Amino acid sequence: MKLQLNDFATRSVVLRRSIERHQQWIEQTLGVPLAESVILETGSNLAQVGIEKILEHTSPNYVTSREIRRLRPLVAKAELPLGFPPLIGHGGTHAKLDLRAALLEEKSRKATSRLEWMDCPVALHLHTIAAPVVAMNVSFFNGPGSDDENQTAILVARRNCYPQVVHLLEDIGRMGRTPQLHILHGGTQRVEHCRWDDLVLDPGVVSLLKNDFENFWVREPWFREKRLPFRRGYLLHGPPGNGKTTAIRAMMSSRGLTAYTLRFFDSRIDDNDLDSLFERALDNRPSIVLFEDLDRAFPKTGETRSNISLQQLLNSLDGVGSGEGIVVVATANEPAILDPAILRRPGRFDRVVHFPNPGSDLRCEYFQRLNPTFAPDDLGAVTQESTGFSFAQLRETYVMAGQSAFERNDEIQADDLLSGIRSLRKGFLHGSNRNGSAGFHPQPKE
Repeated sequence: MKLQLNDFATRSVVLRRSIERHQQWIEQTLGVPLAESVILETGSNLAQVGIEKILEHTSPNYVTSREIRRLRPLVAKAELPLGFPPLIGHGGTHAKLDLRAALLEEKSRKATSRLEWMDCPVALHLHTIAAPVVAMNVSFFNGPGSDDENQTAILVARRNCYPQVVHLLEDIGRMGRTPQLHILHGGTQRVEHCRWDDLVLDPGVVSLLKNDFENFWVREPWFREKRLPFRRGYLLHGPPGNGKTTAIRAMMSSRGLTAYTLRFFDSRIDDNDLDSLFERALDNRPSIVLFEDLDRAFPKTGETRSNISLQQLLNSLDGVGSGEGIVVVATANEPAILDPAILRRPGRFDRVVHFPNPGSDLRCEYFQRLNPTFAPDDLGAVTQESTGFSFAQLRETYVMAGQSAFERNDEIQADDLLSGIRSLRKGFLHGSNRNGSAGFHPQPKE
């Protein structure tokens, strides 16, 4: 067989020829000649987002990579070359290896099929990049006569957008990592993954924390355009056991962030360590700086066992130590005892979010999350008698109910929950009788 010149084309030649095929459309989309663009080879099929944007269809059963899931909220719209239909693979042998990897990654998801964007270029308009980028996949053979086909993914972008594109790739790659908690002088801990959907949240928490936090990351261009510092601060407060720590885990998990924290009462910690904490967060941004139990560390009485000064903390919150791409999250049980200087100046915390004990609707939803066999009608007395309980106390109630059901080798019933609630409340009251400052304090009826 006579070999053709194309049989010996190098990888780079194949990539450039694929781009030249759509050169006119790419130039019109980017708004610059092809010579003023840059081509980046990526590790992910970012054109995959075009399936949902172009076809206006998303199925929960379709397996997608973590990078694609992170990219979704950043894409405003997608466009195709006129008269050029996309080529899409649906399951089959072409996607077999990718599907297997995705299923291993998402053990808890019952994904059964996969749509895979193949060779058609797609223009992605992103919230975080000033001009569109063109994503496409290119297939090629390893050599003359080879039956082994490979595929690579590329992005074509304007040269002046190159830093933004690189930041995007680093960001969605970083967000795919396991969230971690780095404790100054205490090592790094892996944080158990938590989705927002795993939480039962008060509507106020959804608005002030979840929605605000997620919108913050997709509105970076808006912050830049308005010359506003791209950082955010949240103070989470409320009685213990109502999800402040779990919400922080969801914040970390949703973006794959590492949180940097320190122990205020560690005798080795001082103002210099607070500087070091922010420096580490800056070096690994986007990231979270976490301050737990701020009300204990900086009460309005001024009495503290911490070697970190209030002034140094205020300087950090005002922006001397913080920087672009950092989110500061602090927790407090009773903000009323917090030094007022921390809250006096606007901007130190953009959102002050209350985590109250759950109302009856949330208590009912929580028990149904723990056991979907419960019907709302079965839980009327349960939600009534658990008034004033925190989520942690509701969880303990369910554990006690489970122990009772186990002893009789039966399923958990609503009566088991009632017994658990009464036993737990009796224990709280007993503790309160022995020590008036401790134990459970009933709240007003709803």
